[in-house]
Amino acid sequence: MMFNRKARRPRLDIVPMIDVIFFLLVFFMFFTTFKTAVSGIPIELPSSSQAVSFEQNRVVVTIDRKETVFYGAEQISLAKLTQTLAPLAAKDPNLLVIINADSKVTYEKLITVMEAITTAGVSQPAFGVEKNNKRL
Repeated sequence: MMFNRKARRPRLDIVPMIDVIFFLLVFFMFFTTFKTAVSGIPIELPSSSQAVSFEQNRVVVTIDRKETVFYGAEQISLAKLTQTLAPLAAKDPNLLVIINADSKVTYEKLITVMEAITTAGVSQPAFGVEKNNKRL
């Protein structure tokens, strides 16, 4: 008996590879759309086309939408904030304190936090904003 064998060409199944590429695409599309705050506290910063970045030592104070004050990632009172910043300001006279305040924070709360920071000896606190590429 003779079997008639036809020459078979090897076949490459690309369906699993397409699945992997699709999942990678969805993964990167999904996770690159999230905005995460540097401090981990969710706030919505105002934007400015004149924003610049500083490369010196800095301390971040955050005020969230509920007007709660954070030093780093820990909630802090204004008196404790002044006590914490005073030794840092005495050690480094050019200490940069950046205030990241949510866009819904009241002007009164912002001024109160600024007073607590300047009472600690910080000469010029800065406001954190998002860089806006639109020109007026």
